[in-house]
Parts: sequence; structure tokens; C-alpha cells
Amino acid sequence: MTLSLDEQKQEQRNAATSRRAEIAPGAAADSAAERFLDTFADLSGQIVSLYWPLGSELDTRPLLRRLHVLGVICALPVVEKADHPLSFRRWDPDTVLEPGRFKVLVPANSAPTVTPDIVVTPMLAFDALGYRLGYGGGFYDRTLAGLRARGSCRAVGYAYAAQEVAKVITDRYDQRLDYMVTEKEVRKIS
Repeated sequence: MTLSLDEQKQEQRNAATSRRAEIAPGAAADSAAERFLDTFADLSGQIVSLYWPLGSELDTRPLLRRLHVLGVICALPVVEKADHPLSFRRWDPDTVLEPGRFKVLVPANSAPTVTPDIVVTPMLAFDALGYRLGYGGGFYDRTLAGLRARGSCRAVGYAYAAQEVAKVITDRYDQRLDYMVTEKEVRKIS
């Protein structure tokens, strides 16, 4: 019996989730932050959205703190409604965070909404072509499609090197990354 595309993607998600849970984080978050900052050295006037880590995701908090110290405007994504793009609320160390959908911490409603120039994305897996395997809600794909339609927006994948797979199963809605940052390297996707 042949599996549907959705079933194939779910099988890949299950395998990637198990594989990521086995990774020992160590100093990976600091290494990835350093690589990001080396690659994106001039972020003046840019708004960078990062995710607040959930479970075994590569921790973005060291990068958030360093960007803030450098004076970069930071934001966190917020799921407002199912089947809609993400919105982004400004973040700084004094921002009140509250549980949003899926128990992810997000800035409170009082935080200003911003439009990012760079969107750092979480994932379960990625491949050399710049495709990412998300959690199945399509939030980042819808968001990136909308931001790219309105102008330039760079999508930066942020994950452990061990999350790379030979091929991510994709469909027509999947958006490619522009860069992939791991604790070991940064790749510009062409």
C-alpha cells in the first residue's frame, strides 16, 4: 500500500522527532549563535524574528540575548489562528512572555507587532536543497510566502547538524530556506 504525501511527511516527522531527542545539546546553541553572527554581521535597521525553543529544539536564547546587546530589534512569532500566517511581536529581555498555542512562550498582547526582515525557523529536519520539515501546521510556509510576496525576507533555518536528512518530503506549499545555520556551519542555499 502506497502512503499519501501527508502520511509520508508524518512518518518523516516521527523519525526526525526521535532522532532530535537523542542529540546532546552541549555547547551547540552558543556555537550556532556565533556562526549566525559571523554570517549576518551587519544587522543594523533589521528586525530578526527567532523562535522561543520548545522541547529539544536548538536553543535560540543565546542568540536572542546577543542580538539584543548588539541593538538589533528582535521578535518572536505568535500563532493567532489555525491556517493563518504567524504574527510577530517585539521581544527584549523585559518582555512579559505567556503561553501561546502549543504551549510555546510568546510576548504578551501588549508587545508591539513588527514585520521581520529575517525569520529564523525551527524544524524537525532539513535537507541540502533548503527544505525544512516542520510540525505540520504550515505556519512558517504561509508566513514566508506572504512576507516574500511583499518584499525581501530571508528565511534562516536553525537546527542541529544531525537533523540533516537526504531529502525532506515536500509539497507545493513548502518554502525553501535562504540559509541554514547549525552548530557546525552556515550554508547559503542557492
